[in-house]
Amino acid sequence: MGTHGDAPATPDMVALVGCAHRMAEQAGGADVTDDELYQVIDRVLFGEKDGWACALEGLLTRTETANLILAHLESWLMDRTGRSWDSPISLGGGSLVTQVERALFGAR
Repeated sequence: MGTHGDAPATPDMVALVGCAHRMAEQAGGADVTDDELYQVIDRVLFGEKDGWACALEGLLTRTETANLILAHLESWLMDRTGRSWDSPISLGGGSLVTQVERALFGAR
């Protein structure tokens, strides 16, 4: 039930950073740079978590891969902005998850 066979060679990092920037604004991180966001996403997809390889192998679904990125971004943003965990970041009722899925894997 993973993404094996239906994923592009690489995700759309520009679109992913755009999604992350919207999330950062919701977290009160208007001063967070695109480069910082890129580094977090890159680390999750190609570094420590190797999320992209797991998705390509079918170990993660499209939604699981998107949620992996968003969870790490949320943790990083909470730390970066000093935001309290008592006020979580709204993901827009799933629309942000869908946008991240499209940036990762393209439209279905």
